Amino acid sequence: MYTVIQNVFLCASSFISSSVLCPLNVDPTFDIIPSSLFAGHKIVLPRLPVDTGLKKIPDAAHPFKAPGPTDQRGPCPALNTLANHGYIPRTGIASFEQILNGTGEGFNMARDLAGFLAGFAMLARGNAFEDLLSIGGEDHRVPPLPGQIDGPGRPGGIAKHGRFEGDVSMTRQDAALGDDRHFQDSLFDQFLAYIGHFGDNSPVTGNYSLVNLKVMQEFKWERFLDDQSRDPKLSFHAGRIGSSYNEAAFILKFFANGTDETLSIPSLGSIFRNQTFAPNWWRRASPGDVALILATASDVLSAHPVQPGQNAPNLTYITDPPYVGPCNAAYFYLAVLNLPYTYTTLINHSTGLFAENVKTLLGVVAGAFNCTVIPPAGPVGT
Repeated sequence: MYTVIQNVFLCASSFISSSVLCPLNVDPTFDIIPSSLFAGHKIVLPRLPVDTGLKKIPDAAHPFKAPGPTDQRGPCPALNTLANHGYIPRTGIASFEQILNGTGEGFNMARDLAGFLAGFAMLARGNAFEDLLSIGGEDHRVPPLPGQIDGPGRPGGIAKHGRFEGDVSMTRQDAALGDDRHFQDSLFDQFLAYIGHFGDNSPVTGNYSLVNLKVMQEFKWERFLDDQSRDPKLSFHAGRIGSSYNEAAFILKFFANGTDETLSIPSLGSIFRNQTFAPNWWRRASPGDVALILATASDVLSAHPVQPGQNAPNLTYITDPPYVGPCNAAYFYLAVLNLPYTYTTLINHSTGLFAENVKTLLGVVAGAFNCTVIPPAGPVGT
Protein backbone atom coordinates (compact mmCIF):
# COMPACT_ATOMS: atom_id res chain seq x y z
CA MET A 1 0.00 0.00 0.00
CA TYR A 2 3.01 2.32 0.29
CA THR A 3 4.56 1.72 -3.10
CA VAL A 4 3.21 4.62 -5.15
CA ILE A 5 3.62 7.46 -2.65
CA GLN A 6 6.65 6.25 -0.74
CA ASN A 7 8.65 5.19 -3.78
CA VAL A 8 8.42 8.43 -5.70
CA PHE A 9 12.04 9.40 -5.95
CA LEU A 10 14.37 12.39 -5.94
CA CYS A 11 18.09 12.82 -6.05
CA ALA A 12 19.17 13.74 -2.55
CA SER A 13 22.58 15.10 -3.46
CA SER A 14 21.20 17.86 -5.65
CA PHE A 15 19.14 19.38 -2.85
CA ILE A 16 21.40 19.31 0.20
CA SER A 17 22.28 22.88 1.08
CA SER A 18 25.89 23.98 0.82
CA SER A 19 25.42 25.27 4.35
CA VAL A 20 25.88 21.69 5.54
CA LEU A 21 29.43 21.81 4.26
CA CYS A 22 30.02 25.38 5.40
CA PRO A 23 27.90 25.65 8.57
CA LEU A 24 27.00 28.86 10.30
CA ASN A 25 28.74 29.83 13.52
CA VAL A 26 26.14 28.23 15.79
CA ASP A 27 26.53 28.14 19.56
CA PRO A 28 25.83 24.51 20.57
CA THR A 29 24.32 25.70 23.87
CA PHE A 30 21.77 27.97 22.24
CA ASP A 31 18.81 26.28 23.89
CA ILE A 32 19.87 27.87 27.18
CA ILE A 33 17.83 31.09 27.12
CA PRO A 34 19.17 34.08 29.07
CA SER A 35 15.79 35.83 29.10
CA SER A 36 13.28 34.86 31.78
CA LEU A 37 10.47 35.80 29.39
CA PHE A 38 10.66 32.44 27.63
CA ALA A 39 10.91 29.41 29.89
CA GLY A 40 10.08 26.82 27.29
CA HIS A 41 7.48 24.06 27.44
CA LYS A 42 8.28 20.37 27.49
CA ILE A 43 6.54 18.46 24.69
CA VAL A 44 4.93 15.27 25.92
CA LEU A 45 2.81 12.88 23.92
CA PRO A 46 -0.70 12.99 25.43
CA ARG A 47 -2.49 9.84 26.46
CA LEU A 48 -4.23 7.94 23.72
CA PRO A 49 -7.97 8.62 23.63
CA VAL A 50 -10.32 5.96 24.92
CA ASP A 51 -13.36 7.06 22.93
CA THR A 52 -12.47 6.41 19.28
CA GLY A 53 -15.81 5.47 17.76
CA LEU A 54 -18.52 7.16 15.75
CA LYS A 55 -19.50 10.51 17.27
CA LYS A 56 -21.59 13.50 16.25
CA ILE A 57 -19.41 16.55 15.72
CA PRO A 58 -19.59 19.23 16.96
CA ASP A 59 -21.02 18.70 20.42
CA ALA A 60 -22.64 21.37 22.60
CA ALA A 61 -19.30 22.34 24.09
CA HIS A 62 -17.88 23.27 20.68
CA PRO A 63 -20.21 25.72 18.92
CA PHE A 64 -19.11 27.53 15.78
CA LYS A 65 -17.71 31.02 16.31
CA ALA A 66 -16.32 33.04 13.44
CA PRO A 67 -12.66 33.98 13.91
CA GLY A 68 -11.91 37.41 15.32
CA PRO A 69 -9.53 39.97 13.82
CA THR A 70 -6.48 38.61 15.67
CA ASP A 71 -7.29 34.90 15.23
CA GLN A 72 -5.01 33.04 12.86
CA ARG A 73 -6.41 30.94 10.03
CA GLY A 74 -4.46 29.43 7.16
CA PRO A 75 -4.43 27.07 4.19
CA CYS A 76 -5.71 23.97 6.03
CA PRO A 77 -9.54 23.86 6.11
CA ALA A 78 -9.52 21.07 8.71
CA LEU A 79 -7.45 23.06 11.22
CA ASN A 80 -9.46 26.20 10.48
CA THR A 81 -12.68 24.30 11.18
CA LEU A 82 -11.31 22.81 14.40
CA ALA A 83 -10.29 26.29 15.57
CA ASN A 84 -13.68 27.78 14.71
CA HIS A 85 -15.31 25.16 16.93
CA GLY A 86 -12.76 25.34 19.73
CA TYR A 87 -11.34 21.83 19.31
CA ILE A 88 -8.00 23.61 19.13
CA PRO A 89 -7.52 27.15 20.48
CA ARG A 90 -9.73 29.64 18.67
CA THR A 91 -6.75 31.99 18.43
CA GLY A 92 -5.19 29.64 15.90
CA ILE A 93 -2.07 29.42 18.08
CA ALA A 94 -1.79 25.84 19.27
CA SER A 95 0.60 23.43 20.92
CA PHE A 96 1.64 20.06 19.55
CA GLU A 97 -0.49 18.33 22.17
CA GLN A 98 -3.54 20.50 21.44
CA ILE A 99 -3.38 19.65 17.75
CA LEU A 100 -3.11 15.93 18.49
CA ASN A 101 -6.09 16.06 20.85
CA GLY A 102 -8.15 18.30 18.57
CA THR A 103 -7.65 16.29 15.40
CA GLY A 104 -8.35 13.11 17.32
CA GLU A 105 -11.58 14.40 18.82
CA GLY A 106 -12.90 16.29 15.80
CA PHE A 107 -11.87 13.96 12.95
CA ASN A 108 -10.92 10.72 14.74
CA MET A 109 -7.40 10.99 13.38
CA ALA A 110 -5.06 8.28 14.64
CA ARG A 111 -2.03 9.20 16.70
CA ASP A 112 0.58 8.30 14.06
CA LEU A 113 -0.97 10.54 11.41
CA ALA A 114 -1.77 13.42 13.77
CA GLY A 115 1.70 13.16 15.29
CA PHE A 116 3.41 13.37 11.93
CA LEU A 117 1.36 16.36 10.73
CA ALA A 118 1.64 18.30 14.00
CA GLY A 119 5.26 17.33 14.63
CA PHE A 120 6.47 18.20 11.16
CA ALA A 121 4.53 21.49 11.15
CA MET A 122 6.00 22.43 14.54
CA LEU A 123 9.56 21.73 13.37
CA ALA A 124 9.07 23.39 9.99
CA ARG A 125 7.05 26.49 10.89
CA GLY A 126 6.59 26.63 14.66
CA ASN A 127 8.56 27.15 17.84
CA ALA A 128 9.49 23.75 19.28
CA PHE A 129 11.02 25.36 22.38
CA GLU A 130 7.82 27.13 23.36
CA ASP A 131 5.62 24.41 21.81
CA LEU A 132 3.66 26.94 19.78
CA LEU A 133 2.47 26.89 16.17
CA SER A 134 0.37 29.33 14.15
CA ILE A 135 -2.12 27.59 11.85
CA GLY A 136 -1.99 30.77 9.77
CA GLY A 137 0.82 33.24 9.28
CA GLU A 138 3.55 34.82 11.40
CA ASP A 139 2.28 35.96 14.79
CA HIS A 140 3.77 37.89 17.72
CA ARG A 141 2.45 35.20 20.08
CA VAL A 142 4.93 32.73 18.57
CA PRO A 143 8.40 34.12 19.39
CA PRO A 144 11.59 33.60 17.38
CA LEU A 145 13.44 30.36 17.98
CA PRO A 146 16.25 30.40 20.55
CA GLY A 147 19.63 31.42 19.25
CA GLN A 148 18.16 32.38 15.86
CA ILE A 149 18.42 28.70 15.02
CA ASP A 150 16.24 29.23 11.94
CA GLY A 151 17.04 32.86 11.26
CA PRO A 152 16.27 36.07 13.15
CA GLY A 153 12.51 36.33 12.50
CA ARG A 154 9.50 34.65 14.03
CA PRO A 155 8.37 31.31 12.61
CA GLY A 156 6.18 31.88 9.59
CA GLY A 157 3.30 29.60 10.58
CA ILE A 158 1.99 26.90 8.27
CA ALA A 159 0.82 29.53 5.77
CA LYS A 160 4.41 30.39 4.89
CA HIS A 161 5.25 28.82 1.54
CA GLY A 162 7.92 26.16 1.28
CA ARG A 163 8.52 23.59 3.96
CA PHE A 164 4.91 22.79 4.89
CA GLU A 165 2.63 24.63 2.46
CA GLY A 166 3.36 23.88 -1.18
CA ASP A 167 2.25 23.80 -4.80
CA VAL A 168 -0.68 21.98 -6.47
CA SER A 169 -3.22 22.52 -3.73
CA MET A 170 -6.87 21.77 -4.46
CA THR A 171 -8.33 25.12 -3.36
CA ARG A 172 -5.30 27.42 -2.99
CA GLN A 173 -3.11 28.86 -5.71
CA ASP A 174 0.60 28.20 -6.09
CA ALA A 175 2.60 30.87 -4.26
CA ALA A 176 4.18 32.04 -7.52
CA LEU A 177 0.75 32.45 -9.12
CA GLY A 178 -1.30 34.15 -6.44
CA ASP A 179 -2.87 33.57 -3.03
CA ASP A 180 -1.62 30.32 -1.52
CA ARG A 181 -3.18 30.94 1.90
CA HIS A 182 -6.84 31.75 1.40
CA PHE A 183 -9.65 29.66 -0.04
CA GLN A 184 -10.23 30.30 -3.75
CA ASP A 185 -13.83 30.14 -4.93
CA SER A 186 -12.75 29.70 -8.54
CA LEU A 187 -10.77 26.54 -7.75
CA PHE A 188 -13.59 25.17 -5.61
CA ASP A 189 -15.99 25.78 -8.48
CA GLN A 190 -13.72 23.65 -10.68
CA PHE A 191 -13.81 20.98 -7.98
CA LEU A 192 -17.62 21.10 -8.05
CA ALA A 193 -17.60 20.74 -11.83
CA TYR A 194 -15.60 17.52 -11.54
CA ILE A 195 -18.05 16.21 -8.95
CA GLY A 196 -20.85 17.06 -11.35
CA HIS A 197 -19.16 15.03 -14.06
CA PHE A 198 -17.69 12.06 -12.18
CA GLY A 199 -19.49 12.03 -8.82
CA ASP A 200 -21.88 9.44 -7.39
CA ASN A 201 -25.61 9.84 -6.92
CA SER A 202 -27.41 10.28 -3.61
CA PRO A 203 -31.13 9.98 -2.81
CA VAL A 204 -30.67 12.85 -0.35
CA THR A 205 -28.40 15.35 -2.12
CA GLY A 206 -29.13 14.38 -5.73
CA ASN A 207 -27.34 12.98 -8.75
CA TYR A 208 -23.62 13.60 -9.14
CA SER A 209 -23.42 15.10 -5.66
CA LEU A 210 -21.01 12.72 -3.90
CA VAL A 211 -17.23 12.93 -4.04
CA ASN A 212 -15.61 9.62 -5.01
CA LEU A 213 -12.17 8.34 -5.95
CA LYS A 214 -12.68 9.11 -9.64
CA VAL A 215 -13.44 12.76 -8.84
CA MET A 216 -10.19 13.04 -6.91
CA GLN A 217 -8.14 11.25 -9.54
CA GLU A 218 -9.28 13.54 -12.34
CA PHE A 219 -9.35 16.80 -10.40
CA LYS A 220 -5.89 16.32 -8.91
CA TRP A 221 -4.54 15.55 -12.39
CA GLU A 222 -6.13 18.71 -13.74
CA ARG A 223 -4.66 20.76 -10.89
CA PHE A 224 -1.18 19.43 -11.66
CA LEU A 225 -1.52 20.04 -15.40
CA ASP A 226 -2.77 23.58 -14.84
CA ASP A 227 -0.04 24.55 -12.39
CA GLN A 228 2.68 22.86 -14.42
CA SER A 229 1.62 24.82 -17.49
CA ARG A 230 1.65 28.20 -15.71
CA ASP A 231 3.99 28.18 -12.70
CA PRO A 232 7.67 28.70 -13.62
CA LYS A 233 8.61 28.02 -9.99
CA LEU A 234 6.58 24.84 -9.60
CA SER A 235 8.22 22.55 -7.02
CA PHE A 236 6.81 19.03 -6.93
CA HIS A 237 9.51 16.87 -5.43
CA ALA A 238 8.80 13.66 -3.55
CA GLY A 239 7.75 15.25 -0.28
CA ARG A 240 5.36 17.67 -1.92
CA ILE A 241 3.83 14.99 -4.15
CA GLY A 242 3.14 13.00 -1.02
CA SER A 243 1.62 16.01 0.76
CA SER A 244 -0.48 17.04 -2.24
CA TYR A 245 -2.00 13.61 -2.83
CA ASN A 246 -2.38 13.00 0.90
CA GLU A 247 -4.54 16.15 0.87
CA ALA A 248 -6.95 14.43 -1.52
CA ALA A 249 -6.90 11.27 0.60
CA PHE A 250 -7.54 13.27 3.75
CA ILE A 251 -10.61 14.90 2.21
CA LEU A 252 -12.01 11.55 1.10
CA LYS A 253 -11.45 9.78 4.40
CA PHE A 254 -11.94 12.51 7.01
CA PHE A 255 -14.48 14.93 5.54
CA ALA A 256 -16.97 12.17 4.73
CA ASN A 257 -19.89 11.64 7.11
CA GLY A 258 -19.04 8.72 9.35
CA THR A 259 -22.60 7.38 9.32
CA ASP A 260 -22.42 6.21 5.70
CA GLU A 261 -18.86 7.24 4.68
CA THR A 262 -20.16 9.48 1.89
CA LEU A 263 -18.92 12.97 1.17
CA SER A 264 -21.65 15.20 -0.25
CA ILE A 265 -21.29 18.61 -1.85
CA PRO A 266 -23.04 20.33 1.11
CA SER A 267 -20.64 18.71 3.62
CA LEU A 268 -17.64 19.54 1.43
CA GLY A 269 -18.73 23.15 1.03
CA SER A 270 -19.39 23.53 4.74
CA ILE A 271 -15.80 22.74 5.66
CA PHE A 272 -14.11 24.43 2.69
CA ARG A 273 -16.24 27.54 2.23
CA ASN A 274 -17.61 28.13 5.73
CA GLN A 275 -14.96 26.31 7.78
CA THR A 276 -17.58 24.68 9.96
CA PHE A 277 -18.90 21.14 10.35
CA ALA A 278 -22.06 20.41 8.39
CA PRO A 279 -25.36 19.78 10.22
CA ASN A 280 -25.77 16.21 11.44
CA TRP A 281 -22.14 15.41 10.63
CA TRP A 282 -20.45 12.48 12.33
CA ARG A 283 -16.74 11.78 12.50
CA ARG A 284 -15.21 8.49 11.28
CA ALA A 285 -16.28 5.30 13.04
CA SER A 286 -12.64 4.24 13.52
CA PRO A 287 -9.35 6.17 13.72
CA GLY A 288 -7.78 7.02 10.38
CA ASP A 289 -4.05 6.33 10.35
CA VAL A 290 -1.02 6.83 8.13
CA ALA A 291 -1.55 3.52 6.32
CA LEU A 292 -5.10 4.53 5.35
CA ILE A 293 -4.00 7.89 3.96
CA LEU A 294 -1.01 6.50 2.07
CA ALA A 295 -3.10 3.75 0.52
CA THR A 296 -5.82 6.20 -0.53
CA ALA A 297 -3.28 8.71 -1.85
CA SER A 298 -1.70 5.92 -3.89
CA ASP A 299 -5.10 5.11 -5.37
CA VAL A 300 -5.61 8.74 -6.35
CA LEU A 301 -2.17 9.03 -7.93
CA SER A 302 -2.35 5.68 -9.73
CA ALA A 303 -4.80 6.92 -12.37
CA HIS A 304 -2.36 9.57 -13.64
CA PRO A 305 1.13 8.92 -12.24
CA VAL A 306 3.27 12.02 -11.75
CA GLN A 307 7.02 11.82 -11.31
CA PRO A 308 8.78 14.06 -8.79
CA GLY A 309 10.36 17.13 -10.29
CA GLN A 310 10.16 20.86 -10.82
CA ASN A 311 9.59 23.38 -13.56
CA ALA A 312 12.34 25.17 -15.37
CA PRO A 313 11.70 28.91 -16.01
CA ASN A 314 10.48 28.04 -19.52
CA LEU A 315 7.78 25.78 -17.97
CA THR A 316 9.54 22.57 -18.95
CA TYR A 317 8.95 19.96 -16.25
CA ILE A 318 12.23 18.34 -15.21
CA THR A 319 11.88 15.03 -13.39
CA ASP A 320 14.20 14.08 -10.55
CA PRO A 321 16.67 11.20 -10.90
CA PRO A 322 15.80 7.97 -9.07
CA TYR A 323 16.15 8.18 -5.31
CA VAL A 324 18.72 5.82 -3.79
CA GLY A 325 18.83 7.07 -0.20
CA PRO A 326 17.70 5.56 3.12
CA CYS A 327 14.13 4.71 4.11
CA ASN A 328 11.92 6.48 1.54
CA ALA A 329 12.06 9.58 -0.59
CA ALA A 330 9.11 11.45 0.90
CA TYR A 331 10.52 11.24 4.42
CA PHE A 332 14.04 12.12 3.25
CA TYR A 333 12.83 15.19 1.39
CA LEU A 334 10.49 16.46 4.11
CA ALA A 335 12.44 15.73 7.27
CA VAL A 336 16.06 15.68 6.13
CA LEU A 337 16.44 18.08 3.20
CA ASN A 338 13.66 20.41 4.31
CA LEU A 339 14.27 21.04 8.03
CA PRO A 340 17.23 23.27 9.04
CA TYR A 341 20.54 21.54 9.67
CA THR A 342 20.92 23.60 12.86
CA TYR A 343 18.49 21.18 14.53
CA THR A 344 21.21 18.56 14.05
CA THR A 345 23.79 20.85 15.68
CA LEU A 346 21.37 21.34 18.57
CA ILE A 347 20.60 17.68 19.28
CA ASN A 348 24.24 16.66 18.87
CA HIS A 349 25.67 19.26 21.25
CA SER A 350 23.01 20.09 23.80
CA THR A 351 20.90 18.32 26.42
CA GLY A 352 18.52 21.17 27.26
CA LEU A 353 14.74 21.41 26.86
CA PHE A 354 14.87 22.70 23.29
CA ALA A 355 17.04 19.78 22.20
CA GLU A 356 14.76 17.29 23.95
CA ASN A 357 11.68 18.73 22.28
CA VAL A 358 13.30 18.58 18.85
CA LYS A 359 14.34 14.96 19.46
CA THR A 360 10.78 14.09 20.49
CA LEU A 361 9.28 15.62 17.37
CA LEU A 362 11.88 14.13 15.03
CA GLY A 363 11.12 10.72 16.49
CA VAL A 364 7.38 11.15 15.97
CA VAL A 365 7.88 12.23 12.35
CA ALA A 366 10.25 9.36 11.55
CA GLY A 367 8.03 6.84 13.30
CA ALA A 368 5.09 7.69 11.06
CA PHE A 369 7.22 6.52 8.09
CA ASN A 370 8.64 3.53 9.96
CA CYS A 371 12.05 5.15 9.58
CA THR A 372 14.88 5.73 11.99
CA VAL A 373 15.62 9.40 12.63
CA ILE A 374 17.94 10.92 10.03
CA PRO A 375 19.33 14.29 11.25
CA PRO A 376 18.04 17.32 9.31
CA ALA A 377 20.39 18.78 6.70
CA GLY A 378 18.29 21.53 5.14
CA PRO A 379 18.91 25.26 4.79
CA VAL A 380 18.27 27.84 7.50
CA GLY A 381 15.72 30.63 7.23
CA THR A 382 13.85 29.46 4.14
